[in-house]
Amino acid sequence: MEQPKIPVVDTIDMEILMHRDVHFGGSFHVMIEYYQRDGVGTFPDFSIKRIKKLQHIEVQMTQNLSKLYLPDKAQEIVKESLQLYHDLRNVYSSDNKDTLTQLLSDLILSEEENPEKEMQALINQGEKALPALIHLLSSSHFYDPLYPGYGRTPIFSAKCLAAIRDERAISPLFEALNQENFFTDEEMIKALVAFGDQSKSFLLKRLKQFPLSKDNEHAAIVLNSFPEDEEIASCSLEMLEKEAALNSSLANYLVFCCSNLIKKKERERFISLSKKEGITSPLFNEMAIVIKHWKSTA
Repeated sequence: MEQPKIPVVDTIDMEILMHRDVHFGGSFHVMIEYYQRDGVGTFPDFSIKRIKKLQHIEVQMTQNLSKLYLPDKAQEIVKESLQLYHDLRNVYSSDNKDTLTQLLSDLILSEEENPEKEMQALINQGEKALPALIHLLSSSHFYDPLYPGYGRTPIFSAKCLAAIRDERAISPLFEALNQENFFTDEEMIKALVAFGDQSKSFLLKRLKQFPLSKDNEHAAIVLNSFPEDEEIASCSLEMLEKEAALNSSLANYLVFCCSNLIKKKERERFISLSKKEGITSPLFNEMAIVIKHWKSTA
């Protein structure tokens, strides 16, 4: 009998296999049903057509494709994620009476698009929930859609911390931006803005620190999301006037913050800076837009 031709399995296919093994018990059937009803853990890069194709290949070959194609490192990730699922579900055992641990598991394992009930239960715990919620922000596993929570848990944790409003959460929320995860960054920024003046003070210190690092950029990005603020604009101008900042990628973010300058002398300093020799064309254009806006609203 002729053996089936060995198919080509690419990187996306291997991710589909890992996704199947972690979240759907290794079953293509369960995975396809979940994707057909557009569950919260669906991954946009995985088409139902391709999942069905892999299912067909596996039936033809009569072998588990994961065992054939997943490298050792990938299989370790699957094993680690499955263990985390086991640990999270195990907290519901009759011997476990830790309410907070159960509430955290409720949040991570929720299949709701917006688990308001689970978040509110943790918010009601107040500062008692703080260390655990911060841990969810600092654990890289929970940003990864291959682990329990589908990469959504840091978003929910940030919302809870913003509601609890304990200033000890400000630094961890800021550090979470180092994950550079587009999917979660927006919620970290919203949470930091929710702390108001407490957060602003922290961010301005990070904005002005030297040597320059990603922290300066992250601080500027968050500060740009605050309501119009003269202090933020003034500090941004002071930074922009420093040679190291003007010649770095930070300058673009500082220019946006400077759009809220109110004082005539500060605006004049900004205009003078835009004429400085050696300034890049893209930065000059951005500064020109700010200046034009001032003139149109004068």
